[in-house]
Amino acid sequence: MPDWALTLFRSGAVADIAIAVLVVETAALLWMRQRLELTARSLLFNAASGIALILALRAALVAPDAPLWVAFWLSAAFVAHLGDLRMRMGQPN
Repeated sequence: MPDWALTLFRSGAVADIAIAVLVVETAALLWMRQRLELTARSLLFNAASGIALILALRAALVAPDAPLWVAFWLSAAFVAHLGDLRMRMGQPN
């Protein structure tokens, strides 16, 4: 693996880039949600879950000796996922 790529992983910058992409994607989907028949809440729950998962990855990359941060972000992702599921179960198909 090239040195620049290793630096991206070791510093956690790869996670920061992924979060930035997810935020841009979510903003674009929110802008187009009327045409795509998506709800803002669904998109935001989904984005929150994804961001929390990426933050868990970042914590594992940057501070592998601090597993509590990984557990915290995984728990946050799970809570956001449950919120998304609960909201979707209340919607008609």
